[in-house]
Amino acid sequence: MNNLELAILDLIEKYYKCKYVGGLSVTKLGTGPEGYKLVLDLGNPDIRPIMIAADLNAEDFLKFIEKELISRQLIKAQFFTGYKYEPEDE
Repeated sequence: MNNLELAILDLIEKYYKCKYVGGLSVTKLGTGPEGYKLVLDLGNPDIRPIMIAADLNAEDFLKFIEKELISRQLIKAQFFTGYKYEPEDE
């Protein structure tokens, strides 16, 4: 795990008061001189992971992610499974 990933895990623990055990990766963007993309796999195979990206240096990206974690309130995320039933032909 790189330093940004560890710092983001610390932010999650600080604001949500729990440890994040899902998949987490931070990668450099190929655009511009600097930029990063955070991917949070919330552990549910039925949904796509959350991706947050910004053209910022590492320090500013971490501040950006901190604001995003506060505003998104991911601790309140809930998942439901829905089933679609077709009417039977008579």
